[in-house]
Amino acid sequence: MKTLIKNAAVVLCDGVRTSDVLIEGSKIADINYNGEITADMEIINADGNYLLAGFVDLHVHGGGGADFMDATTDAFETAVKAHLKHGTTLLYPTAVAASYDDLCDFLNAYNQFKATSEYAALTDGVHLEGPYFFGATQLSRGAQKADVLRLPDMDEVEKLLKVANGSIARWDASPELEGACEFAEKMRDNGIVCAVAHTDATAPEALKGFQHGFSHVTHFYNATSLHRKREQTVYAGVVEATYLDDNVTVELIGDGCHIPKETFLLTLKIKGKDKLSVITDGMRIAGTNMQSGKLGSLKNGSEVIVDSGVAKLSDKVSFAGSIATMDRCLRVLCNDFGMDLPTASCMLSLTPAKRMGADKAKGSIAVGKDADLVIVDKGLNVKQVIFGGKIIGEN
Repeated sequence: MKTLIKNAAVVLCDGVRTSDVLIEGSKIADINYNGEITADMEIINADGNYLLAGFVDLHVHGGGGADFMDATTDAFETAVKAHLKHGTTLLYPTAVAASYDDLCDFLNAYNQFKATSEYAALTDGVHLEGPYFFGATQLSRGAQKADVLRLPDMDEVEKLLKVANGSIARWDASPELEGACEFAEKMRDNGIVCAVAHTDATAPEALKGFQHGFSHVTHFYNATSLHRKREQTVYAGVVEATYLDDNVTVELIGDGCHIPKETFLLTLKIKGKDKLSVITDGMRIAGTNMQSGKLGSLKNGSEVIVDSGVAKLSDKVSFAGSIATMDRCLRVLCNDFGMDLPTASCMLSLTPAKRMGADKAKGSIAVGKDADLVIVDKGLNVKQVIFGGKIIGEN
């Protein structure tokens, strides 16, 4: 099967160029095709619209009315399909902090989904956001439920790793907690990305964590500590420590509500597009017209409402993930923040793919990579999604 995408404004990390792209089977065969059109080719006329690499979302809780913590194959399929429609061709299903039993249910459901669903190829492991978080303040715990937050328990960690059977790609914790450094070393030994999250750590505590295996910061600036005063002594926080360590990567929520333009541009200026991934942190309301729902499972999740374009706990004391899809993030970055399309595309696709070690096949338009592509119009609205060389649909 061959597919030729004609008249596309192909978006690469270093620029945009008009060319034809040839797909053979599930792979990109040529990004500047000048050969003849043969009878066995399916033709897609991009008509001058942009062709981007499929989006890679490192941090997403659900969508389409389902949360991954619902822990059913149907919930995983519903959420994955909802984000695929908006151009996300690789994502890491994310669990909120929860009890041991609920995390086991999540992991077992994911493994069943991987074994049985035709949509399993859209994922490459799961992301556990917690439960080893500092929960003493609302600012640090955000929308995470305080009653399930706890110190790292290495016996529990071993049990969850066994249940996961290799499916955990990333696990977040607070570096200031007792046992956090041992936890980070365990993650590093198992090839799992260990990220700082929901933390009130000082800069020295964060830097120590980086030395022991923490290498990424979850939703940077959201539930991460900054310069402040404690008992008449001034401390720097996780943000400053992250800027000091050039090896640490970050992610920012790109919905236009969690991060102000100036903060986003500052992070980009300091970290660069190769160390900054854009995420949705999307929850079950993402990709729907719902105005309320639960973050986490229907049984044990937190009540969430939509207010001014963002998900919030029902009492409005905290944001609670987002309702964004990755195409919305693309529009925010380019239309609202004034970013050029190649830079935005890099942070939505190649940088997160590199962060998770998936960039040999994903994240950019290059010969030999998977044909995971998105066609967007001049307003950056998704027109067509191609996954593994197959046309998913036209919006």
